[in-house]
Amino acid sequence: MQVDFYFDPSCPFCWITSRWLLMVTNKRTINIQWHLFSLAIKNSELDQKDQKGTFNHLPAHRLERVMLAAHKQGVSLLNMYSAFGIQHFLTGEEYSDQTIISVLDDLKLDKSLVKFADDSSLDDQLRQSTNQAVEIVGSDIGVPTIVFTGKDNKKTGFFGPVLQELPEIDDSVELWDGLVKLANNPSFYELKRGRSQAGPDVVSTAKC
Repeated sequence: MQVDFYFDPSCPFCWITSRWLLMVTNKRTINIQWHLFSLAIKNSELDQKDQKGTFNHLPAHRLERVMLAAHKQGVSLLNMYSAFGIQHFLTGEEYSDQTIISVLDDLKLDKSLVKFADDSSLDDQLRQSTNQAVEIVGSDIGVPTIVFTGKDNKKTGFFGPVLQELPEIDDSVELWDGLVKLANNPSFYELKRGRSQAGPDVVSTAKC
């Protein structure tokens, strides 16, 4: 099955969902295309100097510029997302220039790629990628967003699933199978419930 996964490296819920999706690929045949989604662009935050939201999207946006520049040179978005996500969510590092340089070095990439963090000329492409998801799923979305391509090549997408923690493998597969059924049901529109007061358990992804 062909799916497109849209991510912003600032979002811990998106990180958990991405690890869930990778876990499911061990049990189901899924061809995943990874795409950058800038919450800073989506929420019109690029001109804000002091963001007071729950998560700081601006450092992640700077990282996305670096990732996009590297991807244009043939580097895997997934590999970069995984490496930066481990440092951020599991080690607790902020997306500073020092962290970016360190991870680039670990990936054996040119450390000078960090210069693209402040290259606003890349924002048009990040905006296009973000808008692709919005056009399919709707304007009231964030990340994670998954888009399915059906047998008729029609694309159907969802904001989510939003996971509080990484499920065990059997539960992960059941969740995937249920999501596929919903994606293939033309009548399905939306499911939603209140969010837990507890924060996302990103440490649970260390087991995958």
